[in-house]
Amino acid sequence: MRHTTLVVLLLLGGAESSTAQTARCELSPRPYGLGGLCRLDRGEGSSGIVRIPFADSVKIWTATGPGDQPPWRGNISLPQLETSFEIAREASSLGQTRLVFRSGIAWLLVKEWAELARPIEGCSACDRGAKGVSLVLDLVAYPPATDDDVVILRDVLARLDSLLPWNRQEQQNCSNGERPAGLFCLLYAAVESRMGRYHHRQPALELVRSVILERWRDRITSHGLIDFNNHAATTRGDLRTALELALERARAQALSQQP
Repeated sequence: MRHTTLVVLLLLGGAESSTAQTARCELSPRPYGLGGLCRLDRGEGSSGIVRIPFADSVKIWTATGPGDQPPWRGNISLPQLETSFEIAREASSLGQTRLVFRSGIAWLLVKEWAELARPIEGCSACDRGAKGVSLVLDLVAYPPATDDDVVILRDVLARLDSLLPWNRQEQQNCSNGERPAGLFCLLYAAVESRMGRYHHRQPALELVRSVILERWRDRITSHGLIDFNNHAATTRGDLRTALELALERARAQALSQQP
């Protein structure tokens, strides 16, 4: 598991500035879902750091389309790895909604998820009126934190002081009921409690990771949360500082989405 995490970090860390800010995917009906290719949209003047390893003509498949109930789940074949994903609808406390492409590598904002107007021909096993689907992903913008992330970080902070004893040799086996807990498993439990299941790239976790990398990069070798928790120099006060700064940023991001 730690080896996989390191590979993903290397892939993301090697992403360079690119003129491709979006990936446009066209999916056609298949007997058991929708499948097709994603192609990079190279717009003039576009720039930014691509957040997920991507290439032209990437294969994508999903079991359901925009007319079905979310979340929509599928698989995408990226360079050097294949990963599952879900497209989920997220709502703020004021009722605003957005669509997010969630994977274990990165979360991406969905700019378009719509059924095409024209019927698709050439699939004898599909419904006669079956139509294609367009999916457009923003490869650069970070999905900002929401109220869910604020609740997650507040919950972890509330549990931190009662963390007795504190696990200084934490591993990634929280779902197996690892006790006592450390930073990673506290976050794992809070995400699972709030979201219904664990998401490795939940914005709350990404904010904690970013704070750690900014302040304590020298304590990280592969898995940011676990390495920081297990490092001999890390104190309980360091954990609290990282969580408080992440919470401050989560609140600001959540508020920025409100009209």
